[in-house]
Amino acid sequence: MKKIWTAYLKLLENDLCTKVFDNVKNLLVCALLFAAGTSALHTQQPAILGLLSMQVTGSGLILISALLMFLNISDGLHRVARLRYRMLIQLTLWFFYLILAVRMVQLVWSFRAD
Repeated sequence: MKKIWTAYLKLLENDLCTKVFDNVKNLLVCALLFAAGTSALHTQQPAILGLLSMQVTGSGLILISALLMFLNISDGLHRVARLRYRMLIQLTLWFFYLILAVRMVQLVWSFRAD
């Protein structure tokens, strides 16, 4: 138990908490952008300031959020790759990312529906 506690304290000294919260924050922002893009695709408004249609804007937001989410997930999985039991942690992290992103999109869609 002391060995696990020492390893945990070492991770905390290496800013584990900051890195985890930054990664989750970035994931939530990406999911929010994705939800906004999909919401824009379903909107029947003609244009934004007469310049771009909502389909172009929505598609652009989806593309940007997908690229940012890929970078965020790649960064998180790369950092985990240096740890012990990395495959188990990476699979768990991947499922966590997926569930959190899907849930965030559902929440934004439900806010839009109200």
